[in-house]
Amino acid sequence: MKTFEGLLRLLAVALIAWVASVGWTAAQTVSQADRTALAGPWKGLWVSDTHEYEASLTMQVAASGRIEGTITWTLRKSNRPDYQSKIGMTGVEHVRGQFDPDTALVTFNGYKLDNPNNILGMDQYRLVVGDNRKTLGGLTSDHNTWTGRIFLRR
Repeated sequence: MKTFEGLLRLLAVALIAWVASVGWTAAQTVSQADRTALAGPWKGLWVSDTHEYEASLTMQVAASGRIEGTITWTLRKSNRPDYQSKIGMTGVEHVRGQFDPDTALVTFNGYKLDNPNNILGMDQYRLVVGDNRKTLGGLTSDHNTWTGRIFLRR
């Protein structure tokens, strides 16, 4: 498992560097098939060195590639004592960003939280969509460390 996580981390770091170097912007209109597939719902896990959350993502994708969506997070594990009583609690992160159909990259950032249990922070996401449009995964900034890992399936 550590080898897979290391490979995923290396791939995502290389992808982030490439995106930054080319000044990525959506180059073409997003097909209706891609827009429907990307809408989700997507379900999976986000993990860091301290927490594990179950994630449920839904997105609206415009023909321009613009994304608006929500991620419902449920805290599943934490090694922090102050979070032990919060395991099982839920919050929602609102996100917006862009999908580029040429590169299958999804980038978005959190901009608002519905977080009554104080279990969430807003994050930045750099994800790759699988060719079959049924998997989505990559890295998140996790307080600017880029060590948060997320993998979702439709």
